[in-house]
Amino acid sequence: MTTVLEKRVFTYEDIGHLPEGWYEIIDGERRDMTPIGFRHGKLENIFGEILRRNLKDKGYVATGEVGIIIRRSPLTLRAADAVYVSKKASPIEPIGMLEIAPDLIIEIVSEDNTQWEINEKVKDYLSIGVKRIIWVDPFTETITVFQHGRKEAIYLSFDEEFELIDGVMIRLKELL
Repeated sequence: MTTVLEKRVFTYEDIGHLPEGWYEIIDGERRDMTPIGFRHGKLENIFGEILRRNLKDKGYVATGEVGIIIRRSPLTLRAADAVYVSKKASPIEPIGMLEIAPDLIIEIVSEDNTQWEINEKVKDYLSIGVKRIIWVDPFTETITVFQHGRKEAIYLSFDEEFELIDGVMIRLKELL
Protein backbone atom coordinates (compact mmCIF):
# COMPACT_ATOMS: atom_id res chain seq x y z
CA MET A 1 0.00 0.00 0.00
CA THR A 2 1.36 3.43 -0.99
CA THR A 3 0.49 6.56 0.93
CA VAL A 4 0.27 9.77 -1.06
CA LEU A 5 0.77 12.96 0.90
CA GLU A 6 -1.35 15.85 -0.23
CA LYS A 7 0.73 18.92 -1.11
CA ARG A 8 -0.26 21.85 1.09
CA VAL A 9 -0.66 25.26 -0.53
CA PHE A 10 0.03 28.12 1.87
CA THR A 11 -1.76 31.46 1.66
CA TYR A 12 -1.23 34.85 3.26
CA GLU A 13 -3.88 33.92 5.85
CA ASP A 14 -1.52 31.16 7.09
CA ILE A 15 1.21 33.65 8.14
CA GLY A 16 0.19 33.67 11.81
CA HIS A 17 0.37 29.90 12.20
CA LEU A 18 3.01 28.51 9.87
CA PRO A 19 4.62 25.20 10.88
CA GLU A 20 8.07 25.21 12.54
CA GLY A 21 11.07 24.50 10.37
CA TRP A 22 13.58 25.90 7.89
CA TYR A 23 11.84 26.70 4.63
CA GLU A 24 10.65 29.37 2.25
CA ILE A 25 7.28 29.53 0.53
CA ILE A 26 7.38 30.16 -3.21
CA ASP A 27 4.06 30.62 -5.01
CA GLY A 28 2.28 28.95 -2.08
CA GLU A 29 4.54 25.89 -2.00
CA ARG A 30 6.91 25.08 0.85
CA ARG A 31 10.58 24.65 -0.13
CA ASP A 32 12.62 23.12 2.66
CA MET A 33 16.06 24.52 3.41
CA THR A 34 19.11 22.63 4.62
CA PRO A 35 20.52 23.65 8.02
CA ILE A 36 23.50 25.97 7.67
CA GLY A 37 27.15 25.18 8.35
CA PHE A 38 29.36 26.78 10.99
CA ARG A 39 31.09 29.27 8.65
CA HIS A 40 27.72 30.40 7.32
CA GLY A 41 26.53 31.04 10.88
CA LYS A 42 29.78 32.83 11.72
CA LEU A 43 29.33 35.15 8.73
CA GLU A 44 25.72 35.92 9.75
CA ASN A 45 26.99 36.80 13.22
CA ILE A 46 29.80 39.03 11.86
CA PHE A 47 27.40 40.99 9.66
CA GLY A 48 24.84 41.31 12.47
CA GLU A 49 27.48 42.66 14.86
CA ILE A 50 28.82 45.18 12.32
CA LEU A 51 25.34 46.44 11.50
CA ARG A 52 24.30 46.72 15.16
CA ARG A 53 27.53 48.48 16.14
CA ASN A 54 27.35 51.02 13.31
CA LEU A 55 23.61 51.51 12.71
CA LYS A 56 21.79 50.69 15.97
CA ASP A 57 20.63 54.30 16.41
CA LYS A 58 19.47 54.55 12.79
CA GLY A 59 17.45 51.36 12.48
CA TYR A 60 16.92 47.72 13.30
CA VAL A 61 19.01 44.61 12.61
CA ALA A 62 17.95 40.96 12.62
CA THR A 63 19.71 37.74 11.61
CA GLY A 64 18.78 34.10 11.19
CA GLU A 65 16.34 33.42 8.34
CA VAL A 66 14.22 36.56 8.75
CA GLY A 67 10.87 36.13 6.97
CA ILE A 68 10.16 38.67 4.21
CA ILE A 69 6.83 38.64 2.41
CA ILE A 70 7.47 39.18 -1.28
CA ARG A 71 3.92 38.59 -2.49
CA ARG A 72 0.64 37.91 -0.74
CA SER A 73 -1.00 36.00 -3.60
CA PRO A 74 0.27 33.55 -4.45
CA LEU A 75 2.18 33.66 -1.18
CA THR A 76 5.92 34.08 -1.57
CA LEU A 77 7.86 34.26 1.69
CA ARG A 78 11.65 34.48 1.58
CA ALA A 79 14.09 33.88 4.46
CA ALA A 80 17.09 36.25 4.67
CA ASP A 81 20.30 35.66 6.61
CA ALA A 82 20.61 39.28 7.83
CA VAL A 83 18.50 42.40 7.35
CA TYR A 84 18.72 46.07 8.22
CA VAL A 85 15.58 48.25 8.29
CA SER A 86 16.10 51.98 8.77
CA LYS A 87 13.88 54.00 11.08
CA LYS A 88 12.96 56.00 7.99
CA ALA A 89 11.48 52.83 6.43
CA SER A 90 9.86 51.77 9.72
CA PRO A 91 9.63 54.26 12.61
CA ILE A 92 8.87 51.40 15.02
CA GLU A 93 10.76 48.12 15.28
CA PRO A 94 9.12 45.45 13.11
CA ILE A 95 7.60 42.36 14.70
CA GLY A 96 6.92 39.12 12.85
CA MET A 97 7.35 38.66 9.12
CA LEU A 98 8.54 41.78 7.30
CA GLU A 99 5.96 43.29 5.01
CA ILE A 100 8.20 46.22 4.10
CA ALA A 101 11.37 46.20 2.03
CA PRO A 102 14.51 46.19 4.18
CA ASP A 103 17.15 48.76 3.26
CA LEU A 104 19.76 45.98 3.22
CA ILE A 105 19.66 42.22 2.92
CA ILE A 106 22.72 40.02 3.33
CA GLU A 107 22.57 36.48 1.97
CA ILE A 108 25.26 33.87 2.43
CA VAL A 109 25.52 31.10 -0.15
CA SER A 110 24.97 27.57 1.14
CA GLU A 111 26.40 24.44 -0.46
CA ASP A 112 23.05 23.46 -1.92
CA ASN A 113 22.19 26.86 -3.49
CA THR A 114 21.98 26.82 -7.27
CA GLN A 115 22.67 29.87 -9.43
CA TRP A 116 19.04 29.79 -10.55
CA GLU A 117 17.84 29.94 -6.92
CA ILE A 118 20.18 32.83 -6.16
CA ASN A 119 18.98 34.76 -9.23
CA GLU A 120 15.33 34.20 -8.31
CA LYS A 121 15.87 35.37 -4.74
CA VAL A 122 17.70 38.52 -5.88
CA LYS A 123 14.89 39.28 -8.37
CA ASP A 124 12.30 38.84 -5.59
CA TYR A 125 14.16 41.19 -3.24
CA LEU A 126 14.63 43.85 -5.93
CA SER A 127 10.95 43.55 -6.94
CA ILE A 128 9.81 44.78 -3.50
CA GLY A 129 12.27 47.69 -3.44
CA VAL A 130 15.16 46.38 -1.33
CA LYS A 131 17.82 49.05 -1.83
CA ARG A 132 20.93 46.88 -1.45
CA ILE A 133 21.61 43.15 -1.44
CA ILE A 134 24.99 41.75 -0.43
CA TRP A 135 25.48 38.18 -1.64
CA VAL A 136 28.40 36.45 0.12
CA ASP A 137 29.91 33.26 -1.27
CA PRO A 138 32.20 31.68 1.35
CA PHE A 139 33.24 28.92 -1.07
CA THR A 140 34.73 31.25 -3.70
CA GLU A 141 35.37 34.07 -1.17
CA THR A 142 33.50 36.53 -3.35
CA ILE A 143 30.90 39.18 -2.69
CA THR A 144 28.28 40.40 -5.15
CA VAL A 145 26.48 43.70 -4.49
CA PHE A 146 23.11 44.32 -6.11
CA GLN A 147 21.46 47.74 -5.87
CA HIS A 148 17.88 48.71 -6.66
CA GLY A 149 17.70 50.71 -9.88
CA ARG A 150 21.11 49.59 -11.19
CA LYS A 151 21.42 47.02 -13.93
CA GLU A 152 24.97 45.95 -13.16
CA ALA A 153 26.18 44.15 -10.05
CA ILE A 154 29.49 44.84 -8.31
CA TYR A 155 31.81 41.84 -7.86
CA LEU A 156 34.45 41.82 -5.10
CA SER A 157 36.77 39.43 -3.31
CA PHE A 158 36.97 39.00 0.47
CA ASP A 159 40.28 40.94 0.27
CA GLU A 160 38.65 44.10 -1.10
CA GLU A 161 37.17 46.85 1.05
CA PHE A 162 33.60 47.78 0.19
CA GLU A 163 30.71 49.82 1.53
CA LEU A 164 28.21 47.63 3.35
CA ILE A 165 25.71 50.50 3.68
CA ASP A 166 25.64 54.18 4.69
CA GLY A 167 29.41 54.67 4.87
CA VAL A 168 30.08 51.44 6.79
CA MET A 169 33.24 50.12 5.13
CA ILE A 170 34.46 46.55 5.64
CA ARG A 171 37.09 44.14 4.35
CA LEU A 172 35.64 40.71 5.03
CA LYS A 173 38.99 38.88 5.03
CA GLU A 174 40.03 40.91 8.11
CA LEU A 175 36.89 39.90 10.01
CA LEU A 176 37.09 36.12 9.56
